[in-house]
Amino acid sequence: MKFNGKNYVVTGASGGMGILLCDKLAQNGANLILCSNDEERLDSLVKELSEKYGSQIISKVVDVTDEAQVAKFIREGSEKFGKLDCLLNLAGLSIPNKYEETDVNVYDTVMDVNIKGSFLTSKHFAAYANSPALIVNIGSMAARNTNANAPIYCMAKAAVNKLSEGLLLQLGKKNIRVTTINPGGTDTPFWGTRQVDRSKLMKPSDVVDVIWMVLNISENIQVHSIDFESFSKFNQ
Repeated sequence: MKFNGKNYVVTGASGGMGILLCDKLAQNGANLILCSNDEERLDSLVKELSEKYGSQIISKVVDVTDEAQVAKFIREGSEKFGKLDCLLNLAGLSIPNKYEETDVNVYDTVMDVNIKGSFLTSKHFAAYANSPALIVNIGSMAARNTNANAPIYCMAKAAVNKLSEGLLLQLGKKNIRVTTINPGGTDTPFWGTRQVDRSKLMKPSDVVDVIWMVLNISENIQVHSIDFESFSKFNQ
Protein backbone atom coordinates (compact mmCIF):
# COMPACT_ATOMS: atom_id res chain seq x y z
CA MET A 1 0.00 0.00 0.00
CA LYS A 2 1.12 3.57 -0.60
CA PHE A 3 0.95 5.17 2.82
CA ASN A 4 1.16 8.91 2.21
CA GLY A 5 -2.21 10.51 2.98
CA LYS A 6 -3.88 7.16 3.68
CA ASN A 7 -5.92 6.71 6.85
CA TYR A 8 -4.90 3.98 9.30
CA VAL A 9 -6.82 2.91 12.40
CA VAL A 10 -4.68 1.19 15.04
CA THR A 11 -6.00 -0.35 18.25
CA GLY A 12 -3.57 -1.18 21.04
CA ALA A 13 -1.42 1.59 19.59
CA SER A 14 0.64 2.19 22.74
CA GLY A 15 1.76 -1.43 23.11
CA GLY A 16 5.22 -2.72 22.21
CA MET A 17 4.33 -3.56 18.61
CA GLY A 18 1.90 -0.67 18.27
CA ILE A 19 4.51 1.99 18.98
CA LEU A 20 6.91 0.60 16.37
CA LEU A 21 4.21 0.15 13.75
CA CYS A 22 2.76 3.62 14.27
CA ASP A 23 6.24 5.10 13.92
CA LYS A 24 6.71 3.38 10.53
CA LEU A 25 3.27 4.49 9.36
CA ALA A 26 3.85 8.08 10.46
CA GLN A 27 7.32 8.14 8.89
CA ASN A 28 5.71 7.14 5.58
CA GLY A 29 3.08 9.89 5.71
CA ALA A 30 -0.01 8.03 6.95
CA ASN A 31 -2.77 9.75 8.88
CA LEU A 32 -3.31 7.91 12.16
CA ILE A 33 -6.44 7.16 14.17
CA LEU A 34 -5.12 5.60 17.36
CA CYS A 35 -6.65 4.10 20.47
CA SER A 36 -5.34 2.43 23.59
CA ASN A 37 -6.40 1.77 27.17
CA ASP A 38 -3.29 3.56 28.48
CA GLU A 39 -3.76 7.32 28.26
CA GLU A 40 -0.26 8.27 29.39
CA ARG A 41 1.54 6.02 26.90
CA LEU A 42 -0.86 7.02 24.12
CA ASP A 43 -0.32 10.74 24.73
CA SER A 44 3.44 10.19 24.77
CA LEU A 45 3.29 8.34 21.45
CA VAL A 46 1.19 11.04 19.78
CA LYS A 47 3.55 13.78 21.01
CA GLU A 48 6.60 11.92 19.74
CA LEU A 49 5.15 11.20 16.28
CA SER A 50 3.84 14.74 15.90
CA GLU A 51 7.24 16.22 16.74
CA LYS A 52 9.25 13.77 14.58
CA TYR A 53 7.06 13.68 11.49
CA GLY A 54 4.40 16.38 11.80
CA SER A 55 1.84 13.59 11.59
CA GLN A 56 -1.90 14.11 11.46
CA ILE A 57 -3.25 12.06 14.37
CA ILE A 58 -6.48 11.46 16.25
CA SER A 59 -6.06 9.55 19.51
CA LYS A 60 -8.53 8.36 22.10
CA VAL A 61 -8.68 6.09 25.14
CA VAL A 62 -11.16 3.41 24.09
CA ASP A 63 -12.52 0.24 25.64
CA VAL A 64 -12.64 -1.92 22.51
CA THR A 65 -15.32 -4.12 24.11
CA ASP A 66 -17.74 -1.17 24.36
CA GLU A 67 -19.57 -0.71 21.06
CA ALA A 68 -20.59 2.89 21.71
CA GLN A 69 -16.98 3.89 22.36
CA VAL A 70 -15.70 1.99 19.32
CA ALA A 71 -18.37 3.45 17.03
CA LYS A 72 -17.64 7.01 18.16
CA PHE A 73 -13.87 6.56 17.83
CA ILE A 74 -14.03 5.27 14.27
CA ARG A 75 -16.73 7.73 13.19
CA GLU A 76 -14.65 10.66 14.46
CA GLY A 77 -11.62 9.37 12.57
CA SER A 78 -13.57 9.26 9.34
CA GLU A 79 -15.10 12.67 9.95
CA LYS A 80 -11.61 14.18 10.21
CA PHE A 81 -9.76 12.25 7.51
CA GLY A 82 -12.41 10.79 5.20
CA LYS A 83 -12.72 7.17 4.09
CA LEU A 84 -10.56 4.73 6.04
CA ASP A 85 -7.94 2.60 4.32
CA CYS A 86 -6.73 0.11 6.91
CA LEU A 87 -7.62 -1.25 10.35
CA LEU A 88 -4.86 -2.84 12.44
CA ASN A 89 -6.29 -4.68 15.46
CA LEU A 90 -3.34 -4.94 17.83
CA ALA A 91 -5.30 -4.81 21.09
CA GLY A 92 -5.14 -8.11 22.95
CA LEU A 93 -4.99 -9.65 26.40
CA SER A 94 -3.84 -12.90 28.01
CA ILE A 95 -4.46 -14.00 31.61
CA PRO A 96 -2.84 -17.26 32.78
CA ASN A 97 -5.45 -19.62 34.17
CA LYS A 98 -6.37 -23.11 35.25
CA TYR A 99 -9.95 -23.98 34.42
CA GLU A 100 -10.90 -25.22 37.88
CA GLU A 101 -9.60 -22.00 39.48
CA THR A 102 -10.82 -19.50 36.89
CA ASP A 103 -13.53 -16.99 37.69
CA VAL A 104 -15.99 -16.45 34.87
CA ASN A 105 -14.97 -12.78 34.78
CA VAL A 106 -11.51 -13.85 33.59
CA TYR A 107 -13.10 -15.84 30.78
CA ASP A 108 -15.31 -12.91 29.80
CA THR A 109 -12.43 -10.43 29.83
CA VAL A 110 -10.06 -12.51 27.69
CA MET A 111 -12.73 -13.43 25.18
CA ASP A 112 -14.17 -9.93 25.00
CA VAL A 113 -10.90 -8.06 24.47
CA ASN A 114 -9.56 -10.49 21.87
CA ILE A 115 -12.73 -11.40 19.97
CA LYS A 116 -15.42 -8.84 20.67
CA GLY A 117 -12.87 -6.04 20.30
CA SER A 118 -11.80 -7.25 16.86
CA PHE A 119 -15.41 -7.83 15.84
CA LEU A 120 -16.60 -4.37 16.91
CA THR A 121 -13.73 -2.44 15.36
CA SER A 122 -14.05 -4.41 12.11
CA LYS A 123 -17.81 -3.89 12.01
CA HIS A 124 -17.58 -0.12 12.38
CA PHE A 125 -14.46 0.24 10.22
CA ALA A 126 -16.31 -1.43 7.35
CA ALA A 127 -19.00 1.25 7.50
CA TYR A 128 -16.41 3.95 6.70
CA ALA A 129 -13.93 1.91 4.64
CA ASN A 130 -12.45 3.01 1.37
CA SER A 131 -12.39 0.76 -1.68
CA PRO A 132 -10.04 -1.03 -1.55
CA ALA A 133 -9.33 -1.41 2.17
CA LEU A 134 -7.60 -3.87 4.49
CA ILE A 135 -8.23 -5.30 7.96
CA VAL A 136 -5.33 -6.94 9.82
CA ASN A 137 -6.25 -8.89 12.96
CA ILE A 138 -3.57 -10.07 15.37
CA GLY A 139 -4.00 -13.70 16.30
CA SER A 140 -1.30 -15.88 17.81
CA MET A 141 0.54 -19.14 17.32
CA ALA A 142 -1.33 -20.02 20.50
CA ALA A 143 -4.30 -20.56 18.19
CA ARG A 144 -2.35 -23.43 16.61
CA ASN A 145 -0.37 -24.72 19.61
CA THR A 146 -2.43 -24.73 22.78
CA ASN A 147 -0.60 -23.50 25.88
CA ALA A 148 -1.59 -25.33 29.06
CA ASN A 149 -1.06 -22.16 31.10
CA ALA A 150 -3.44 -19.97 29.08
CA PRO A 151 -6.06 -22.14 27.35
CA ILE A 152 -8.73 -19.43 27.23
CA TYR A 153 -6.34 -17.10 25.41
CA CYS A 154 -5.57 -19.87 22.92
CA MET A 155 -9.28 -20.40 22.34
CA ALA A 156 -9.80 -16.66 21.86
CA LYS A 157 -7.03 -16.37 19.29
CA ALA A 158 -8.35 -19.39 17.40
CA ALA A 159 -11.67 -17.56 17.25
CA VAL A 160 -9.95 -14.44 15.92
CA ASN A 161 -8.73 -16.50 12.97
CA LYS A 162 -12.27 -17.70 12.25
CA LEU A 163 -13.62 -14.18 12.68
CA SER A 164 -11.22 -13.00 9.97
CA GLU A 165 -12.36 -15.76 7.64
CA GLY A 166 -16.00 -14.82 8.14
CA LEU A 167 -15.29 -11.12 7.68
CA LEU A 168 -13.55 -11.83 4.39
CA LEU A 169 -16.48 -13.81 3.04
CA GLN A 170 -18.80 -10.87 3.67
CA LEU A 171 -16.54 -7.82 3.33
CA GLY A 172 -14.65 -9.10 0.29
CA LYS A 173 -17.68 -8.08 -1.74
CA LYS A 174 -16.98 -4.51 -0.57
CA ASN A 175 -13.35 -4.77 -1.73
CA ILE A 176 -12.05 -5.21 1.84
CA ARG A 177 -9.30 -7.78 2.35
CA VAL A 178 -8.80 -9.44 5.76
CA THR A 179 -5.59 -11.00 7.08
CA THR A 180 -4.72 -12.64 10.40
CA ILE A 181 -1.17 -12.38 11.71
CA ASN A 182 -0.27 -15.24 14.09
CA PRO A 183 3.06 -14.48 15.81
CA GLY A 184 4.77 -16.73 18.31
CA GLY A 185 6.04 -15.46 21.65
CA THR A 186 7.30 -11.88 21.45
CA ASP A 187 9.27 -9.86 24.00
CA THR A 188 6.75 -7.12 24.86
CA PRO A 189 5.08 -5.85 28.07
CA PHE A 190 2.30 -8.34 27.21
CA TRP A 191 4.00 -10.89 29.52
CA GLY A 192 3.76 -8.71 32.64
CA THR A 193 5.58 -10.36 35.54
CA ARG A 194 5.39 -13.87 34.11
CA GLN A 195 8.69 -15.76 33.99
CA VAL A 196 9.63 -16.58 30.38
CA ASP A 197 12.86 -17.42 28.60
CA ARG A 198 13.22 -14.22 26.62
CA SER A 199 16.09 -15.67 24.58
CA LYS A 200 13.48 -17.74 22.76
CA LEU A 201 11.16 -14.80 22.05
CA MET A 202 10.95 -12.66 18.94
CA LYS A 203 11.50 -8.93 19.08
CA PRO A 204 8.50 -6.64 18.52
CA SER A 205 10.26 -5.39 15.38
CA ASP A 206 10.16 -8.93 13.97
CA VAL A 207 6.37 -8.95 14.15
CA VAL A 208 6.12 -5.42 12.78
CA ASP A 209 8.24 -6.50 9.81
CA VAL A 210 5.69 -9.20 8.98
CA ILE A 211 2.78 -6.79 9.35
CA TRP A 212 4.62 -4.30 7.13
CA MET A 213 5.06 -6.98 4.50
CA VAL A 214 1.29 -7.57 4.46
CA LEU A 215 0.63 -3.83 4.20
CA ASN A 216 2.87 -3.67 1.13
CA ILE A 217 1.47 -6.69 -0.72
CA SER A 218 -0.45 -6.04 -3.93
CA GLU A 219 -4.13 -5.26 -3.52
CA ASN A 220 -4.76 -8.15 -5.91
CA ILE A 221 -3.48 -10.60 -3.26
CA GLN A 222 -5.58 -11.93 -0.37
CA VAL A 223 -3.33 -13.19 2.43
CA HIS A 224 -5.52 -15.31 4.71
CA SER A 225 -3.09 -15.79 7.58
CA ILE A 226 0.60 -15.89 8.37
CA ASP A 227 1.98 -18.16 11.13
CA PHE A 228 5.53 -17.51 12.36
CA GLU A 229 7.71 -17.79 15.44
CA SER A 230 11.26 -17.36 16.65
CA PHE A 231 13.81 -19.45 14.80
CA SER A 232 15.75 -19.72 18.07
CA LYS A 233 13.39 -22.52 19.09
CA PHE A 234 14.90 -24.63 16.33
CA ASN A 235 18.56 -23.66 16.15
CA GLN A 236 19.55 -24.04 19.80
